[in-house]
Amino acid sequence: MLRRILYADLLKMKGLSVTLAHILIPIITSGLFLLYYSFSAWNENTKIIAFFQAVGAGFPVLIGIFTASIMEQEQNAGACQNLLSLPKKTEAFWSKVIILLIFSLFSVFSAAAILGFGFCIIFGCSTIGIGTYMIAAFIMWCGSIPLYIWQMLLAFRYGKGVSVGVGIISGLVSALLLTDLGRFIWKYIPASWTGRIPYTYLLIVFGEAGAIEELKSAIPIFCVFTVISIIYYLFWASHWEGSNITE
Repeated sequence: MLRRILYADLLKMKGLSVTLAHILIPIITSGLFLLYYSFSAWNENTKIIAFFQAVGAGFPVLIGIFTASIMEQEQNAGACQNLLSLPKKTEAFWSKVIILLIFSLFSVFSAAAILGFGFCIIFGCSTIGIGTYMIAAFIMWCGSIPLYIWQMLLAFRYGKGVSVGVGIISGLVSALLLTDLGRFIWKYIPASWTGRIPYTYLLIVFGEAGAIEELKSAIPIFCVFTVISIIYYLFWASHWEGSNITE
């Protein structure tokens, strides 16, 4: 049944700007960074780190917008009657998260590939391989999983205004915790993971002492929180009645 729901959701999303956004955003973002880097005096390592920091900090904002768009589509289709009429709502809600995660995985991989190949064309072969870009992108995507789950829950429980607002606040928190202020606490704050986890990984690649221990200590926290988020999301979805959506 999940496969049928996924297919139905994909068909419904064809007319949404969310689909186009996942194609255009990585192209535009990577293109602008490459354009700036073509005349920037930064060294290569700093350029790569800055790109993933910026994308990681902006990720929570986009998640808030995308989940709000999905919720609004269902609300406009008969006040979520399609969802309310289902005997089991968990698969329908899980389908929406899965689709956005698939779209976002495509986007982050596209952005990383464009940046990596762009570096090779503009500056010559990079000191790191394209695989490093892709791993950093994948790690960033992994850090977004609990954010998609909670943002989808907030969108359907409290409305698009709350989802977008929390996304913006999360983006600001993520950017703030990329500074020294987040050095010791970022691993406990999920909003920072899309920015700080790939940043820490790149520090390991570039030989930063202590970065590997920092990342190792964050992985168990991420895994436990993600599992708890999935369990709670599915429990909440099974009891959702559609009566709490507000603007």
